[in-house]
Amino acid sequence: MSLLAAIALPNQAAIAGEVSDTSEISLLKAELTRLNQRYDAQSNAMLELANRLRQLENSAQPRIIRAAATTVDEPASVDNATDKSEVVKTAPPARSAQNIYREQNVLFNKTFSIETGITYSHSDRRELILDGFLALDAIFLGNIKLDRIKSDILQFDATARYGITDRLQFDFNAPFLYRRSTFQSGGVGGSASTLGEVSVNQSDIGDISAGAYYRVFRETPTSPDVVMNLRVKAPTGKNPFGIKIIQPSNNPDLTVPEKLPTGNGVWSLSGGLTVVKTVDPAILFANIGYTHNFARKFDDISSAQGIEVPGEVTLGDSIQLGGGIAFALNDRMSLSTSYSHQFAQQSSIKQSGGTKQKIIGSDSSSGSLNFGVTYVMTDRLSMVTNVGMGITPDAPDVSVGIKFPYSF
Repeated sequence: MSLLAAIALPNQAAIAGEVSDTSEISLLKAELTRLNQRYDAQSNAMLELANRLRQLENSAQPRIIRAAATTVDEPASVDNATDKSEVVKTAPPARSAQNIYREQNVLFNKTFSIETGITYSHSDRRELILDGFLALDAIFLGNIKLDRIKSDILQFDATARYGITDRLQFDFNAPFLYRRSTFQSGGVGGSASTLGEVSVNQSDIGDISAGAYYRVFRETPTSPDVVMNLRVKAPTGKNPFGIKIIQPSNNPDLTVPEKLPTGNGVWSLSGGLTVVKTVDPAILFANIGYTHNFARKFDDISSAQGIEVPGEVTLGDSIQLGGGIAFALNDRMSLSTSYSHQFAQQSSIKQSGGTKQKIIGSDSSSGSLNFGVTYVMTDRLSMVTNVGMGITPDAPDVSVGIKFPYSF
């Protein structure tokens, strides 16, 4: 028995050791399986979080959606993956907003464009002249004269613009004018009364001009676009000096010119600044300018028939101020409202061998309130309309214009 027990004891110990090893292996396998499951779950969760973070980062990229066109001269390009700079996605500028900038001469898009247009303006001036005295503070004794001048001007314009760079632009303008003025005069004095009306027509080329525009500062989120301009105007139109005054046979009190001028007769140089700022959804603009008229000599400055008087004419310089606001309603249409004012100084004449004399009443203050609508007809052709109303007596009563800019 002792021998058998001695033999059996080692076998039982071996069996117990095998059972113990098998249990530990099972436990280790179970633990490894559990760890693998947790690892897979964590990996899936990390992958889902990474995808969600990537989506949020892509949706959070800044987008520039602005009505202004000058701040985006060329389409923005996406940087390479190795570039660490920020990627900016830029929306295409509204075409209606581009026309607003074109009207302010600050659309530097390196293209050639031609603009044709027509403008009609009307003025009606009345003047009451009393030649006599007031008796008993109630009865006027003497002559009463009423003068009236109705003026209609139809102007055709052709303008060519070319952007040399994204900062420099040139343009050239050639106008053609048709003018019609109707002079009326009625007088009552004693037992006689007179009434007369005469119309004078004139059509001719106006004063051609050329201008240059340079962008000093580009528009930024905190500062406006600033453009400096310089313009030269040549006296190619019919000048007002030397035009003779005649008296109609039906009314000796009525005097009218033989012809009507289509230009001012002198060379002029203008300079100014234009400021444009986008404040979504509006575009604000303002401008200031100064025009200097150079003195010029003429063979005849007299308006009397049969008399020629040579002399020198100096037209008064002028200051121009303006400003307004525009809204791009959509990609094709925009509205604008603006006000412009011009202050002109007195002119002077100097007859040959005489002294310079100021022309009384030659200074003026002309203010106009303007309303405009711009519509994009095609990718290259637009239509710009404008209606102006005179605020001061020196301004035209009303003006209506339409232009068609075409870009090549």
